[in-house]
Amino acid sequence: MNMKNLFLLVILMIFGQQALCAEESAPDIGRIRVKVAGLKNDLGDLRIALFNSKTGFPGKSELAFSRTVIPAEGETHVHLIEQVPYGTYAVAVFHDENRNGKLDTNFLGIPKEAVGASNNPKSRFGPPSFDDAKFVLDRSEVELEIRMR
Repeated sequence: MNMKNLFLLVILMIFGQQALCAEESAPDIGRIRVKVAGLKNDLGDLRIALFNSKTGFPGKSELAFSRTVIPAEGETHVHLIEQVPYGTYAVAVFHDENRNGKLDTNFLGIPKEAVGASNNPKSRFGPPSFDDAKFVLDRSEVELEIRMR
């Protein structure tokens, strides 16, 4: 092997090792496909919040990891949340029929607008807990179907 080939081999080995280290240290990123089903009408918006802890779940979307608003128009309602680091999350959705930006409730605090959460936890007294709604993003895509109540 001549000096030129040896030099190229050493360069390839160094840069190849750096590329491997960069791949190993890169955080695992995925996406969450949220399908919302069971709307009673197509008025207003759907407000979708992705939480990465129980803090604020489900009603304080300002504390969410990610939040978005999509129109409730049409028959299918799918939202893709991109660039999400692998981890444990929960999704909360409410149908903001009158587009006032808040979940309307009656005098007892019971929602007047439809609500839903990941895992579709059974309705009890009060909102679902983060633990009831949590799921793990540990692959390139997780798909959720949330049935509104």
